[in-house]
Amino acid sequence: MSDMETRQQLLESVARDEQELERAIGDLKQAVQRPFEVGERVRAHISAHPIPWLVGGLLIGLWLGGRNGRTHR
Repeated sequence: MSDMETRQQLLESVARDEQELERAIGDLKQAVQRPFEVGERVRAHISAHPIPWLVGGLLIGLWLGGRNGRTHR
């Protein structure tokens, strides 16, 4: 294999690696943005099923309020 062929293969390999790196960076950017979509998902779920969330919130409030009352006595 000549030096020119080796050089050409290396350049092609670098070009492929750069494309792969650009795809990986794009995937990483999407993955970083996903946690910010969690709030939207929770809001959609709460608005679709509000009763379990209301009951859960009430129970947690009562539990925390009961604990708070016992620690001050």
